[in-house]
Amino acid sequence: MDMQDATRILVVDDSKFFSRIVTKAIIERIGAEVVAVETLAAARALLESGENKFHLALVDIILPDSSEGEAAEYLMQKRIPCIVFTSFYSEDLRKMILDWNVMDYVIKDTPSSLSYLVDIVERVHRNRETKILVVDDSKTSRQHVRGLLTGYQCQVIEASTAKEALDTLEASPDIRLVITDYFMPGMNGVELVQEIRKKLDREQLAIIGIASGVSRGALSAEFIKLGANDFLKKPFLPEEFFCRVSQNLRILDLFSKLKDMGIRDSLTGIHNRRFFFEAGSGLFSSAKREQLRLTAAMIDLDFIKQINETYGHKAGDIVLKGVADLLRRQCRMTDVVARYGLDSFAILAVNLADDSIVQFFDRVRRAVESQEFTYNGKTIKVTCSFGVCHGIRDSLESMMKEADDLLARAKKNGRNRVELSEIKPKNSETKK
Repeated sequence: MDMQDATRILVVDDSKFFSRIVTKAIIERIGAEVVAVETLAAARALLESGENKFHLALVDIILPDSSEGEAAEYLMQKRIPCIVFTSFYSEDLRKMILDWNVMDYVIKDTPSSLSYLVDIVERVHRNRETKILVVDDSKTSRQHVRGLLTGYQCQVIEASTAKEALDTLEASPDIRLVITDYFMPGMNGVELVQEIRKKLDREQLAIIGIASGVSRGALSAEFIKLGANDFLKKPFLPEEFFCRVSQNLRILDLFSKLKDMGIRDSLTGIHNRRFFFEAGSGLFSSAKREQLRLTAAMIDLDFIKQINETYGHKAGDIVLKGVADLLRRQCRMTDVVARYGLDSFAILAVNLADDSIVQFFDRVRRAVESQEFTYNGKTIKVTCSFGVCHGIRDSLESMMKEADDLLARAKKNGRNRVELSEIKPKNSETKK
C-alpha cells in the first residue's frame, strides 16, 4: 500500500481534551485524517453508514455506553486495528486486552502516554510498507510471529530454511528486518546472520535472533557479536516483541533520515547539489563510455527576490517547494533533479533525443508558468529561465558551466525562456 495513501484514524474517547491533543499530534506527525467521536453508538453509526473506512482506531476502554471494552471489541469485529486507552492498569486487565487481539494498549494518564501513542501510530503508518522476513523451520512458530506482525500492519514473508531466507533477501532487497530462529537444519540462525552480513550491514537491514529459553546462555551474545541487532528469548511477551521490532525499525529510519540529510535539500525535499555531482559523475562516466547522450540544464526562478520582498520569505519558500515538486513530476524517473543554489535547480538527463530537447524543457517551462501558488489568500505566479547543454563535453563541470552561461543568456534575452547549446555531431563529443 502506498505511503501516500490517505490514512484515516478513528478516535473514540469521551474526553474532548484528550481527543483534541491526540488529533493535533497525529496530524502534525504524519498528516493523517482524524475523525473523533465520544461514544460507541457514534462510532457504530459512522461505520455502518458504509461511507467511512478507517486504517486504525484509538479507543478508550470506558465510554458512556461502553464500560467494559465493548467499543474495542466491536471495532475489532469490523476488522479495524485498535489501540486502546486505559486510565488504570492491572494484570487481569492486561490479559483481557490482549485476548481482544488489539494492537497495543496505552496507560492514558502517564506523562509520556501521548508521545508513546503517537509513536505507535506513526510506526503503524510506516509499517504498511515495511517488509519483514521470518525464518524458522517450525511452521507453528512462523505463523505465531506472522500473526503478531500482521497485527501491526507489517508485510510478512516466511522462510523455513536459511538457504530459502538468503534467496528471498536476494529477490526482495526492500526487506528491512529479518527475525530468525537459531535452531534450523543445515545452517543455524547465527550462521545465517554471518552470511547476511557479508552483503548487508546494520544500517541497511536489522536482524533479531530468537531462541528458546533452554538454549545456552551465551547464545544472545553470539548472535549480537556476529551481526544481529537484537535478541529475544522464547517465550516472549507480545509487548516485548512489539517494542523490540519497533525499536529496531526506528533505528533504521534514523539511519535513513541521516543519510537523506546528507543528499537532500531540507526545504524542498529533492536532492541537493552534493548528490547532483556524486550521481552526475557516475552518469557522465557511463554516458561517455557507452557513447550516450547527456543533457545538463540549469533552471533559475525569475524575480524570486521580488516575491520575497512583496509577500515575505515564507511565500518564497512555498514557491521554491512547489517548483521543486513540479520539476520532479515533469521529469523522468531516471533524471537527476536537484536544488543547485538558493533559487536555482539543475537537471541531468540521459538519452534525450536531439529533436525533443527544446520540446521537453519548454514543456517544463510552461508547466511552471501555468502553476499558481497560494499564500495568505493571495495567488502567486512565477516563471523560470533555462540554460541547457546537450551532448558530452570534457567534464560534468564544463557542461554545468556551459548550461550556466546559457542560463545567463536566457535572463538577458527576456527570461521565461529556454536557451539551448549548439547540438554537436555525436562522434565529435567523445573525441579526445
